[in-house]
Amino acid sequence: MKKYIFGFILIISLALSIFYGTQKAGYHEDEYYTYYSSNRSIGLFQPDREWQERQSVLDEFAVKPGEGFNYGMVKLVQSWDVHPPFYYFLFHTLCSFVPGQFTKWTGLITNLLAFVVAFVLLCLLMKRLKVPLPVEVAVLLFWGLNPQTVSCNMLIRMYAWLGAALIACALFHIKLIQDFDNNSLEIKDFVLKSLLPIMITSYIGFLIQYFYIFFFVGIGFLTTVWIVFFRKDIKMGLTYVAGCAVSLALAVLTYPSAPRHMFGGYRGGDASGSLFDLANTWMRLSFFTGLFNDFVFAGGLLIIVLIIFMGLLLKITSKKRVKKEGKTTPRPEIIILTLASLGYFLLTSKTALLVGSASNRYEMPIYSLLILLIFMDVYYVLSDMGNKALIYAMGAILIALLLKGHLSDKSVLFLYPEDTEKIAYAAENSDEVAVVMFNPKTPQNVWRLTDELLEYPKVFYMDEENLAKITDPAVTGADKIILYAADDELQKEAFENLFDSCKKLSTMSSVFTEDMWTTYEVK
Repeated sequence: MKKYIFGFILIISLALSIFYGTQKAGYHEDEYYTYYSSNRSIGLFQPDREWQERQSVLDEFAVKPGEGFNYGMVKLVQSWDVHPPFYYFLFHTLCSFVPGQFTKWTGLITNLLAFVVAFVLLCLLMKRLKVPLPVEVAVLLFWGLNPQTVSCNMLIRMYAWLGAALIACALFHIKLIQDFDNNSLEIKDFVLKSLLPIMITSYIGFLIQYFYIFFFVGIGFLTTVWIVFFRKDIKMGLTYVAGCAVSLALAVLTYPSAPRHMFGGYRGGDASGSLFDLANTWMRLSFFTGLFNDFVFAGGLLIIVLIIFMGLLLKITSKKRVKKEGKTTPRPEIIILTLASLGYFLLTSKTALLVGSASNRYEMPIYSLLILLIFMDVYYVLSDMGNKALIYAMGAILIALLLKGHLSDKSVLFLYPEDTEKIAYAAENSDEVAVVMFNPKTPQNVWRLTDELLEYPKVFYMDEENLAKITDPAVTGADKIILYAADDELQKEAFENLFDSCKKLSTMSSVFTEDMWTTYEVK
């Protein structure tokens, strides 16, 4: 019966994400990079005073026929940036099955596969922890249907797979602790049955996203302390540490660019500096805790915390319960899992980019474990109070928070519904002359316009700071131009140059405004 309940929750969770997937209308700039860095051909560039065919752009975001399954290129391109390649291998594989197609569904399916893996691993984790069935159901429903889980599935980046890796890491560490506690393991069995799954998971996790290290080092350190100091087995402790070190060393040998990515480059240096800057700790922790409250619990996290606090207070002050204390001791695996999860949240808060609500993506991988731990606390506190009505009331509150997040707060991110109108406008004017004036200091920001520019057969590109007269007759003789202009200090002069060069044009009206770009209709 239990497996049918879990199967039903998985199906409705997938259905909800697919429903939102049909509504995803645009892309974050990093999502464009996912397509580009996984499928590029000769490399995207912005020419000055030249036309660029639609096919030339499409070839950089979709796999060209005959160029699929080119994992060497994927690895090389990632080495130029700041990310490990495993996720991009998976994404490129799916894109290779549909050459020539630039579609959101390759990215969404990649994420939904990760969600299924994470869902199964979470079920196995809760089984290992002997979580009561009501809590299992509540966790799977609240996490599977949560706006931020859906958001993670909508963002075509590596975070859904990182979430699956974190759950796998937690599962295998808890298995190791329980196996170690329940059996007198020989070194061979310890390595093959308990340590090897951790090594494989950590090899893959490291190559998915470097933030994996925060959780792995945290849970690894705590596990080592437990083995050496609480179980007093130095030999097994050293074996465990050696196995973990080998898994990371193999990952670095496989991908030698990793150290440079983590400690140098435009992200590694910034992240390292922020990590060791104690002055920003409270600000960053408050920011990410606020996101967790607003986007995961729809502003109701304080209710949960108060329930736990009041329950614990009643337990401490109750004479009857005080007498019973000492019969149970905290389970080490739960303590270790809790501290490791909080450690990931804190360290990620210290190093992640602060980009408003989109910063949720850095913490999304740990949300499943945080939800599990919070729900376990709530259940045990309410159960200890001996009133089942409180448990049902808590369930009703959680359902209300989910509905609020979806219906009222509209907390699902990365859908970009505003792009629908922009793309439709570009499609309606696809026969007109399209001109892109880009800022030469940030030419890569043209990517933000990709879904619109692909509606045109070709686009004329201009360096906005090049004020030489335009000579291309297709532009100078146009009766109407759809102009995409980047923010730039010389934008006014560039507009004057456009009118001086194109004698048929006399008026300009703003149509759309977005980050760093404004779309004009010039007649």
